Amino acid sequence: MMLPQCSHITRKLGVYYYRRRLPGDAKREIAVSLRTRMFREAQWLAAKLDQEFRKVMSSVKKYEKPEDIQRIAREYLRSKLEHDMEVRIASSGIGAYSRSKEPGRIVADDLEWIEGELLGARARLRERLYDHERHTIDGVMEYHGVPAEQRNALAHALFQADVEFWETVIERTKGNPYAEPAMLRSFEPVQSNGVAVPALTTGPLFSDVLSSFLNYMSTYEEWRGQTLAQNKTTYAMFVQCCGDLPVAAYERKHCAAFYDLLRSLPKLYSKTAAWRDLSLAEIAARTKDEDHHERLSMTTVKRHFAALGRFFAYLKQRGDYPGENPAYGFEFPDKRRDRDKRSMWEGEPLRKLFASPVWTGCSSEARRSRPGQHIIKDDKYWLPLLGLYHGNRLEEFAQLLRADVRQEDGIWFLDINDKGNKRVKNVQSKRRVPLHLELLRVGFLDYVKTVAPNQNDRVFPLLRPGGPDNKLGFFFTKWWSRYRKDVGVYEKGLDYHSFRASVATKLAQANVSLEVRNELLGHEGKSTDERNYQKGFPLQLLAEAIGKVSWPEVQLQETLHSAV
Repeated sequence: MMLPQCSHITRKLGVYYYRRRLPGDAKREIAVSLRTRMFREAQWLAAKLDQEFRKVMSSVKKYEKPEDIQRIAREYLRSKLEHDMEVRIASSGIGAYSRSKEPGRIVADDLEWIEGELLGARARLRERLYDHERHTIDGVMEYHGVPAEQRNALAHALFQADVEFWETVIERTKGNPYAEPAMLRSFEPVQSNGVAVPALTTGPLFSDVLSSFLNYMSTYEEWRGQTLAQNKTTYAMFVQCCGDLPVAAYERKHCAAFYDLLRSLPKLYSKTAAWRDLSLAEIAARTKDEDHHERLSMTTVKRHFAALGRFFAYLKQRGDYPGENPAYGFEFPDKRRDRDKRSMWEGEPLRKLFASPVWTGCSSEARRSRPGQHIIKDDKYWLPLLGLYHGNRLEEFAQLLRADVRQEDGIWFLDINDKGNKRVKNVQSKRRVPLHLELLRVGFLDYVKTVAPNQNDRVFPLLRPGGPDNKLGFFFTKWWSRYRKDVGVYEKGLDYHSFRASVATKLAQANVSLEVRNELLGHEGKSTDERNYQKGFPLQLLAEAIGKVSWPEVQLQETLHSAV
């Protein structure tokens, strides 16, 4: 029996390839590996490919409008699936893709080979490696007359088709010859997670807009370090879930799919070696019925949606997104009451903490947790006290300069600002905080005058920056955790920020008004008057309010042997 003849064969490193020039440009061609070193087998496969090539070239329609991209992708996928069926029919007794001839291993070897192709296709889609299939993409563009500005949209559609092709081939190999990809089940293209993409939507892709958005947020809203890294992760996860689509194509259903995915992910999804090569959807599916995995907290899900909502708000400001923000309106229920969400320092834990060696006497600077005769008044001594009596954020006081310790009308206060290299969380964080009389009693001003004689000197010069945000409190936080463990007062959730809840509670119990509490703690008020018209309070009023914070559990010594 004569095998059909085909001249569109070439060989590279011993492996045969099928090659065809595309109409309209002699420089464009399609090259497909036949994955065989046997010439007669290559002839057979090439002949079948040639039939499909002529069929596609004779029936394909030209590009006329943006929605044609999805039609082209469907035809591309349909042609590949028809070829897959031809290969299966012609591969009697051997593997259709692995070419395995080992009895009992043909299906297993085929699946292993196909799954490798699927992983590669998913990686190309996820990473948008359009240049890896440049010849195919450019060839399809050339033949269909797809304009250059639609190249990424076409490439993404073809890559999605490749993924669905290999997913369908796996189902066929497992024994379901009638498996059909989602893209071909309806007129509208469908993402692999089941979210439909409107066929008529065009414009810049998510990835095209993201870089300018991040640049804007870094410049004007000071996204940097950990905040920037976390939000970049959010956007990468969203694209993996819903695809890199034209930004106007996203609907609420896409955000709902992302919400459901986040709710399904284990807390350690990115840190478990066994899941390293899996997609987010695969991790969620694999752990669906495993109750021992702790899931992402609602706080984390809410943070992801805050970042996503900010992206779409940016698009709306620029006129790039019509309609309502699709990331807004989701609920993030937390079963705890607000007052229970963060612990506060009080009672025996508080007494035990400030009765420990840092404040009663330690053996040496290197051994702060061991009792001794030295009270070393540096950042480790003062920062917890400042937190205890003022409820500040750690970084607000860690970055203080001598110029920020000021006096007005006989009242000493700390000027929290963002001058120079200093940073604050938000506009409301810039404020004047009167020094509590207990801090003055135990010598805070003497300490400041000693370590920071000049206006630009740092009040806590031993602190060094670290972490993704390069914060001065980074290494102090690590020491603070170790120290509390060493002296037996460590409790999860009871940390430096818990001083903030403690002070807020003390002020409320002393009947200090909400407006004054917000001013002292740097919170934004909820009413319009508070946000827009209230321009601060007299220092005297603030000093009287902060003076109502008292801790009978804490008995500080004025001096024992003080070293700075």
